[in-house]
Amino acid sequence: MVASIANAKEHQVLLYSQKEFRYQYYQALLRQALNATESDYGTAEIQAYQSNGSEITEARGMALLQQKRIHVTFVPSSREREELFRAIPIPLDQGLLGLRLLLIKESSQARFDQIQNETELREKMLGGFNTNWSDYGIYKSNGLNVLPATKYETLFKMLASGRFDYFSRGLIEVWSELDNFKSQYPDLRVENRFAFYYNIPVYFFVHKDSEQLAQRIEVGLKRIQASGAFSKLFQSYYGEHIVRAKLDKRHIIILQSPQNPQGIPVVKPFWWPAGIAFPLATTD
Repeated sequence: MVASIANAKEHQVLLYSQKEFRYQYYQALLRQALNATESDYGTAEIQAYQSNGSEITEARGMALLQQKRIHVTFVPSSREREELFRAIPIPLDQGLLGLRLLLIKESSQARFDQIQNETELREKMLGGFNTNWSDYGIYKSNGLNVLPATKYETLFKMLASGRFDYFSRGLIEVWSELDNFKSQYPDLRVENRFAFYYNIPVYFFVHKDSEQLAQRIEVGLKRIQASGAFSKLFQSYYGEHIVRAKLDKRHIIILQSPQNPQGIPVVKPFWWPAGIAFPLATTD
């Protein structure tokens, strides 16, 4: 068990579980939030939890948090997580994790070009997804055919070998993943015409007992929102990705999120393409 967070003004070392390249934005955001609260709480740094080298799944990360072996994690929200842990309810990624592009084999684009509507996509195409991820149930509950897997890197191998037709990836992930895996799987690409969208906010989570840490992170996030640093960091990581996705040219399929906590806010994202109705919005 890690030591509990010390009194204010003492230097803090906070452990988190997700050290992979696709989580760099969240790590940077956490650093900025902590830096913005140094005058109130003292200096702090973040360090990745040292595992045996394999990727720590979402489920294991939450278990480490429950056991107080890490201090903070950044994962999609769900009813269960908000009941068991303390969420800092400020969406970290402007809804982009729920904007899903389809990673496919280049040779499969012609087949996708023949798909005329959502029903055909559901009936004719098989997806692949990780059962350890909290949004796996969204695909099943929305009637999509999904082949389950349990390891992140295995899904790229399965797609490249033709085990399924597409691998749904968040817009915040897909381009960097293509770069990361292009030497192993050069035939992979982003499908041209379709995207999924579902409301799945990513929050920082801490242990139920970590009230002071939760307060510090929330105060820090609000300060960098007010200063514009939050938006600047977001744009530096994902602004080009949003442009590259050409969302105004895509058919965006809306998926419902039955796992979300009751009353979770649904806000139209600033990046939503003009001229396309946003059917989930409850507030602007």
